[in-house]
Amino acid sequence: MKYLTIVRLAPGVDNARRSFEVFQKVGLPPGTESSWAAADGRTFITVTESDGPPDMANTITFAPYLEETQVIPMVPLDDAWIKAVEAAQANWT
Repeated sequence: MKYLTIVRLAPGVDNARRSFEVFQKVGLPPGTESSWAAADGRTFITVTESDGPPDMANTITFAPYLEETQVIPMVPLDDAWIKAVEAAQANWT
């Protein structure tokens, strides 16, 4: 499964400095396919793929520096997704 992780750094220059030091030490989590930094300098978005749950050790490593974290499981928009939506819609009436 793929996961979209959105993190936002807590305010403060020292906080930003320390989180960057940790990032230089541990890097991106295993299974990272892509990673972006938002123009605000505080928001970071990562797409990872994993056979199990997301790498919580990596998230917890950065926890002291984060204001907010969102982890969103993602699935491809393929035939299986379309069939699942159609089956769900059948239950809506």
